[in-house]
Amino acid sequence: MEEKVIRLEKEVVVDQEALGRLLMLVPARHRKDARLIRFLAFRLKIDGFEKSSAFVSRKLMEAERCTFRGLLYDFLKDNEESNACKDQPPS
Repeated sequence: MEEKVIRLEKEVVVDQEALGRLLMLVPARHRKDARLIRFLAFRLKIDGFEKSSAFVSRKLMEAERCTFRGLLYDFLKDNEESNACKDQPPS
């Protein structure tokens, strides 16, 4: 059985303008990460723009607060990364 992978970031099912606005919240060095773009497209499809932008904004503030320097995709997708960050005392 052949599996079909739907690339949401390139499909009409996701508003490309909204995806572009969501990507503008992301630091420039992460905007070309295909995994991050797919993740954001998925969030946008499921949650809509308002909830997705609130999620990204909240996670960016968490990442900055704990001085996370890895890939943003890893921080967004892994609760382990962000939970470890929450456990750190503020600097």
